[in-house]
Amino acid sequence: MACAFTKITQRFIMRKIFLPIASILILCSCAEKYSVVGSSANMLDGTMAYIQTLVEQNNGEVIDSSEIIHGQFRMAGTIDSAQCVRLTMGAENFPMVLEPGNISISISNNMVKLEGTPLNDSLYHFLMKRDSLQILFDDLSHKECDMVLDGYTQDEIMQTLANESARLNADLDHLDTKFILDNMDNTLGTFWFLRLCYEARDYYGFPTTTPQIDEIYLEAPESFKQNPQIREYMKQVNGGN
Repeated sequence: MACAFTKITQRFIMRKIFLPIASILILCSCAEKYSVVGSSANMLDGTMAYIQTLVEQNNGEVIDSSEIIHGQFRMAGTIDSAQCVRLTMGAENFPMVLEPGNISISISNNMVKLEGTPLNDSLYHFLMKRDSLQILFDDLSHKECDMVLDGYTQDEIMQTLANESARLNADLDHLDTKFILDNMDNTLGTFWFLRLCYEARDYYGFPTTTPQIDEIYLEAPESFKQNPQIREYMKQVNGGN
């Protein structure tokens, strides 16, 4: 009888020990590894590279850091889920997604190449398209000079430039909207939607929306609308209600 009681007690004790260990293992299994390997031709040795949360989210809290040595820096750690962050080096900062996998970054002459993980590939493919549109915007001033030299009247020049600007703005809006709608199930959609919201707020001086923001929000699933930051912004737009 004593032996049976001892065995039952041992099994009970082992079960109590096993359950917390199992819980820890389950929690640990949620975290996945990330690796960031970067090079920068612009930064002096000793400059620090930081991965920080976005200012609007958590005041730019530092997640990871590395000293740049011979133009190279490395960071590694674990993350529970992908999140949009910023990579800061000196006065420069760039958007990136901190997600599981091997992230490669190359910076030279203000050109950034960031690749290696699915969301970062998607983000920088999108940003390259935006940059192409921005170049066309910048070319409008050159086009104005060319038209003046070619003898166009001021009215003709203004009308042509206004039409070109409107077309490029429409293309930009379409690009932003499609990117957000295509990424509503991940951190990229939330990140860029909030960027549009904060741009509207900064431009008008108070939390508000635009027809583009309203269009996106109408098409968004409830899970997107229930994101804490989006919910808080829309609450401010509606006067705190």
